[in-house]
Amino acid sequence: MENSFKGHDIEMMFTKIIGKLERIEEKLDESNYPPEETLKSDFIERVKTAEKEISKGKCLDFESMDDFLKSVEK
Repeated sequence: MENSFKGHDIEMMFTKIIGKLERIEEKLDESNYPPEETLKSDFIERVKTAEKEISKGKCLDFESMDDFLKSVEK
């Protein structure tokens, strides 16, 4: 009986998590991005260059989120 109760708790936890993720996804879908013309041309070029490099498999890989954040702070 104890195991099924824990399983039910886990199922409820995942149900809540999925519900929250769906709400976050809805908010992201509502996001409006500025037209490309309003962005600086050098920024657009950097993004396009990064997209090309990523599509070629050239991207950074981090062991952890902390490592990523340390890299961003540099």
